[in-house]
Amino acid sequence: MGQELNHYQFINSQTGNVIGYLSLPAFMDENQRKVQLESKKATLAIIHSMNLSLIYWQDKDHPII
Repeated sequence: MGQELNHYQFINSQTGNVIGYLSLPAFMDENQRKVQLESKKATLAIIHSMNLSLIYWQDKDHPII
């Protein structure tokens, strides 16, 4: 069987558009998870020439409303 994953999406807070996705192992330590999410956020900020503060992530299965 496959590994259980948590899926995240990264959102441009100015437009509300999803600009990236990341899947991480469900068993991952909380600190490791935050490091991976922040790393992806920084990469997306560089790719899209955006300020880091304009990008946030949310659990794809439990979106922020």
